[in-house]
Amino acid sequence: MPKLLDAAKAGQAKFFLQFGGQGAPYLKEMQKLYAEASMKPYFEIAVSAIEAAAKMVEGTAAHPEKVDFRKWLTDAESAPSDDFMSIAGISLGLIQATQFAHYEYLNQQGFDRKTMLAHTAGATGHSQGLIAASFAALSLEGTAYNDAVYKYIQYLFLMGVRAQEVFPHIFASAEENQKSESLGAKNPAPMVAVLGDTHQTIENWVADFNKGANKIYVSLYNTPGNRIISGARSDLIQFHEKHKADFEAKQIKYVYLRSTCPFHSELMTPILEKFKPDLAKIGFDYKGSDLKMPVYSFWDGSNLQNSPELGMRMTDDLMVKTLYWDKAMQHVKNDASVTHILDFGPGKTSQRLSMDTLAGLGHEVPVYVVAFAKDLKTVLE
Repeated sequence: MPKLLDAAKAGQAKFFLQFGGQGAPYLKEMQKLYAEASMKPYFEIAVSAIEAAAKMVEGTAAHPEKVDFRKWLTDAESAPSDDFMSIAGISLGLIQATQFAHYEYLNQQGFDRKTMLAHTAGATGHSQGLIAASFAALSLEGTAYNDAVYKYIQYLFLMGVRAQEVFPHIFASAEENQKSESLGAKNPAPMVAVLGDTHQTIENWVADFNKGANKIYVSLYNTPGNRIISGARSDLIQFHEKHKADFEAKQIKYVYLRSTCPFHSELMTPILEKFKPDLAKIGFDYKGSDLKMPVYSFWDGSNLQNSPELGMRMTDDLMVKTLYWDKAMQHVKNDASVTHILDFGPGKTSQRLSMDTLAGLGHEVPVYVVAFAKDLKTVLE
């Protein structure tokens, strides 16, 4: 048994689980795990869930090309471009499938899931990672575990499709690309990271901009010097143009995310009614009382165990509600028993955000990313 689990059983270690969100490349991680013979049963469930959900929405504008997940896994060269793989109707479901693969692989490598969960204080997720966190908190095994994998992947895949239907402007226009590049920012998207200075400075500029006809939103507060603004591409370009001199003077970076929807903003509100029939169709009826450990919202810090239902609550958190990462991390700081955070990717973005946020809260806990070979080796020692 890994030393970390032995320490947990001896009362010397306690875990907190977290899952990442959009923006990190994920397909190569998944293809690597797909090559593991022991992972074939998991991937059969994941792929069949995507295939069945894709059939439900055949012909949707959210999928400008055919979704052929099975082929992308078996033939790496057949996979579409990174731009295509970041489309919400593709990426939300496939990122979660990647996270579940890491979660499953850790268990297969000897880091026993039941023991881990028995010594876990709580979980959260950055943006869409909240949904994967709630899956882990169900603490299921056997057939019930496999059924939940299937439903959860369909749930997030279909949510991504409906999100893109609400905001159908998948790609930037030639004019938007040209204007943005002239300002020094490539690949304009509906979400942009504004890195540097204080939240208050950026909030003031956004409030001033919003006195006009258009609206943009400070949608994610990641760390003290890192926040995201969501809005229509044309508005974010206009905001950049208005404050280009300010950004340069204060050395603020303006970096567009690989995203095709303005998540965590009021612009996504129409999805709340649009998505309800899909929940009923796939039988996603999990309740807060089904969660065996706390799952903390990044919106208000509340415990989802107290939520009457999870499907629409988590949709609202991901699509409309603002993300405050310090509200999720505050629970780690407040619980002196937590000794390690285990992060299930994809990539290392959420690790960095948690470490920076905890530093801002005056707290330090190691964050191990099981999607990263070096960290996985450390966890399994």
